[in-house]
Amino acid sequence: MNRISIVFASDDNYAQHLAVACASILKNAAHPEKICFYILSDNIFPENQNRIVQTVHNLKGGVQFISVNSDDIKGFTSDHISKAAYLRLTIDQVLPETITKVIYFDTDLVVLDDVEKLWNLSLDGKPLGAACDFGIMKSKRMRQQKFESLGLPEGTPYFNSGVLVMDLHQWRQKKYGNLVIDNVTKHAFRHHDQDGLNKVFMNNWKNIPLRWNVIPPVFMMSLKVLCRTSLRIKALEAIKSPAVFHWAGRYKPWEFSLNGPFNQLYYDYLHWTSFKNSPMPKPSADMQGKSIMRQNLRMEWAAFWQNILG
Repeated sequence: MNRISIVFASDDNYAQHLAVACASILKNAAHPEKICFYILSDNIFPENQNRIVQTVHNLKGGVQFISVNSDDIKGFTSDHISKAAYLRLTIDQVLPETITKVIYFDTDLVVLDDVEKLWNLSLDGKPLGAACDFGIMKSKRMRQQKFESLGLPEGTPYFNSGVLVMDLHQWRQKKYGNLVIDNVTKHAFRHHDQDGLNKVFMNNWKNIPLRWNVIPPVFMMSLKVLCRTSLRIKALEAIKSPAVFHWAGRYKPWEFSLNGPFNQLYYDYLHWTSFKNSPMPKPSADMQGKSIMRQNLRMEWAAFWQNILG
C-alpha cells in the first residue's frame, strides 16, 4: 500500500486545531488507512498527544510524533510570528530519509476533499507545489513590496505557504530548508518564511489549483479580487468546490462561538475529535469582545457574487 505522508508542525497551543485538521482529512479520504501523519511536536503535552492519537486512530489513520524545538532554529520573528513557523523548513532533516514526498498543512485549516487527489498531482519535476496567495496578488502595494524585497517581477505568481507539496529528495539534495532560513534571517522579510520560500523557489515551483488553499481573500471574495478578471475567475472556480478552507489571517474560527459560515466547518470537524468536549471558544487576549459578524457578511457577499457570476 502506498502511504500518503502528511506533516503538521505544532506546539501545545495548537494541538486541538491540529486534531480538527486531521479529522477533516480522514473523514474525506476514500482510503484513510493509507494516510500517515507526522507531527513535528514543539512540546505538545502528553495528554494532548494522546487525544490526537485517539482522534486519528478512531478515523483509521496513522500518526507519529517527532520531537522538535523551535528555540534551536535561527530565524527572524516579529508580530504574531514565532520561530515555530519555521519548523516546516526542517521536514527534510527530521523525517526518515525513506520518505521522499510529503504534503505539509498549516493547522488553521480543514480539508474538504480526498487528499489523495492532491497527493497524485504531478509536480512536473519541481521541488515544491503550492497555490497562489491572492492576499498578495490582489494588492498593487504588496506586489510592489515583493518586487522590492524579493525581486519578484510584476505578474510573477506568489504562493501561500500553508499548503505545500514537497519533493524531499530535492530538498535534501539542495538543502532548501537551510537556504530559506538563511535568506529570512539575512533580509528580515516582512512575511518571514513565506517570503523566504518565494525567494528561494522563484520560478521553480508548481502552481497547484487554487481550490487546494482557499484563504479569506478568496472565500470572502474581496473587492480587489472581484475587480481583477484574472483573479475573479479563479476565485469563483475555487469557492465553487473548495478542497482546503484555510483561515489564514488574524481571525481564527476557534476564537468565537459557533456563528455562521465563517467557523461552521471548524465546529463540524471538532465533533469528530477527542477535543470535542473542550471548553469553547478559545479567544486570544487581543480578540476578547470582538465578533465575526463582518466575516460572515463578507462570506454572504461572496455567495451572492458566486450566484451572479458563477
